[in-house]
This record gives sequence, C-alpha cells and structure tokens, in this order.
Amino acid sequence: MAEPRRRVAFVAHCLVNQNAKVSEFARCPGVVVPLLARLREAGYEIQQLPCPEMSFLGVARWWQSREQYDTPGYRRHCRDLARTVVDTVAFYAEHEYDVVIIGLDGSPSSGVRLTSTKTSWGGRPEGAVAGGSDRIPGMGVWMDELKREFESRGLAFPRATGIAMDAADFDMEAAMEEVAGFLADREPGRAS
Repeated sequence: MAEPRRRVAFVAHCLVNQNAKVSEFARCPGVVVPLLARLREAGYEIQQLPCPEMSFLGVARWWQSREQYDTPGYRRHCRDLARTVVDTVAFYAEHEYDVVIIGLDGSPSSGVRLTSTKTSWGGRPEGAVAGGSDRIPGMGVWMDELKREFESRGLAFPRATGIAMDAADFDMEAAMEEVAGFLADREPGRAS
C-alpha cells in the first residue's frame, strides 16, 4: 500500500497569532484553535505565513481597506516577503507535499476569495469598527503579490481558501465545516 502523501498548510499569520491583528479585530486569544485542530486532524503540517501589515506598519496600526494598502511601497514589501515564501513552498513541492494556503477572507492583505474596500477612507477610519469596510470578490494585496511571485517562476499557485473571521456574521462552526470540505478536495491547482 502506498504511503499517504504528506501535507502542509501555509496559514495567514493572524490565524496562527490573533495578537498580530489590529487590536479591535482579534476574535481569539492567540491561536485560532479550531482551524489548527482541523489541519492537524487532516494530517497537515502548519507553516505560518508572514504578516506583511505588521512588518510594514507595526503593531500600533489601524484598520485599513485594500485601497489604502495598494501602494507601490506596500506591494514591494509584499513581493520581498513572497520570494522567501515561494522558496519554501517550492521546497515542499519538490518533496511531493500537498500544499495549501489558508488566508483571511475580507482582509485587505490576506484575503483569498474576498478583500475589503472603502474608497472613501483616508487616514484613520472613523465610525464602526466591525464591518466598517465592504467585502468584494478578489484577493488582498499580499495574496495577489504572492500569487504573482508563483506565476513569475512558472509555478502554479497552490489550492487556496480563506476564512472570513472579520465578517460581522462570522460563524466558526460553519467556517470549520467549509475548511474540512476544502481539505478533503485534493484536486491539484483548484482554488476554493
């Protein structure tokens, strides 16, 4: 009987360390335990992606939309981080790992299927914190630059999904069921 294929999940920094989030948005004290438990149950090793927002603006930053992060300087910062991540992913791929990426949907940086938008924001946003920006289909700036780095090397972007923890109506149980379905669907090159 063939040995099962090894698996690794590259997980958005803030899903492994909620303390890295803008303080108003942390939903868990530290690790998002249900997600890491699902990954471990499915046999995935876990690699934490860097947090480009924190390394670019620090821990005292405020919430922003994709439009505010979509600048030449921030994109350059994300490209620099992406090079190291793609080097690491390529190493795992060379050793025949099933590689997945799990981002934070709705994030201006780490969104995989959804990102945030608020064209009227400039400077520190005023008003409601939770749900202050709108969600639109598309990748955040960080995920976009990560995908571009894969493509620039002629590599396929791994299967990827996101968890919309910043959404006002977020349901952890439903999200974990969705993650379980994503992990069970191992068709290479397919984004969820």
